[in-house]
Amino acid sequence: MVVYCKLIASRQQTTDRPDERKTMTDDIHENDDPSTESMADLLAEQDNDNSQAPEPSQGDEVTGTLVQVGEIDSFVDFGGRSELPISTSELNDDNGELQHQEGDSITGYVVGKGDDKKLTLKQKVTGKDFTVIEQAYDSGMPLTGRVSEINKGGFVVDMGGHRAFCPISQIDNKFVDNPEEYLDRDFEFKVTEFSESKKKLVVSRRALLTIEKEREGAKLRETLSIGDIYKGTVRRIMPFGAFVDIGGLEGLVHVSEISFERIADPKEVLSVDQEIEVKVVTIRNLGGGREERIGLSIKQLDGDPWNEIGDKLKQGEMVKGVITGMADFGAFVELLPGIRGLIHVSAISNERVYHPSDVLSEGQEIEAKILEIDLERKRISLTLLE
Repeated sequence: MVVYCKLIASRQQTTDRPDERKTMTDDIHENDDPSTESMADLLAEQDNDNSQAPEPSQGDEVTGTLVQVGEIDSFVDFGGRSELPISTSELNDDNGELQHQEGDSITGYVVGKGDDKKLTLKQKVTGKDFTVIEQAYDSGMPLTGRVSEINKGGFVVDMGGHRAFCPISQIDNKFVDNPEEYLDRDFEFKVTEFSESKKKLVVSRRALLTIEKEREGAKLRETLSIGDIYKGTVRRIMPFGAFVDIGGLEGLVHVSEISFERIADPKEVLSVDQEIEVKVVTIRNLGGGREERIGLSIKQLDGDPWNEIGDKLKQGEMVKGVITGMADFGAFVELLPGIRGLIHVSAISNERVYHPSDVLSEGQEIEAKILEIDLERKRISLTLLE
């Protein structure tokens, strides 16, 4: 408003002298008063003020950039008027080695008030005050606790002198068959139920593991491509294959992709929590929730055995093999790991055979003659006839 008043006054002075008339635009350009600001400058200044992140409150989750690493305190720029300090010790690993560097993105929680505000990656409860617990319940901030007992249905967790309960289903993101392995260990927990008056405090570790897995999965989706190779962990085994966690996302290794050798049951070669290496072979509906499908393979890491049969199998030779399957049109014979041939039903016997099972059985060892090897179509024709 002050700016416009000055402009109007200036224009009135010039219009009183016709020979010296100037437009309002001329006045703006020729005004040398440094105290005069254009409306654009004022709006720009206001926009800059509005672009700053609001001041966080105690218990808020904040993500920012690590801009300075000090011996005692480091500083994180979250877009506000000033940086927030964080204890440098929190940026170290278990061996005391710094695991973050300037420029890294840091997510933490605000503790303290006023000039005492700072960031923490995790928070321990001390004393009998419920303030930190209440903040954690309201904000989702994780708290550190120690599993001290096993009771019916779960665990007792010591939260700095406060007794909390963690259901057995919430201590991990996998089935727990040995509760003792969690005893006397420190973990981070999310407060899921809290009532100071009723002295009720329920916590979950699984909730935090799920959040972390979702973050890892979102990041992995940005780069996941067919042909990528990952180290993963077997999470579940079903008759049709094994589900493998490759870092926030789960994919399926179908039983046919476990080995070039015939596998009747994935449990023959895989076990839950086993670490394996897999190759991404199919991706469907990535990011599509329950419709997302990631196909993995173990056997494709070993190469194609068909590329190596040139010196091992030759047309016209007699070979030994094992019957691994049968269909109306013939019997399948495993000759080498990953290499199967077919005996057509008409090549099983000189007598009429209505079905291969009339003469042969799965698991039976036989000797057959190679009629043809088609490397392009990956087919081998066999016969039992002389």
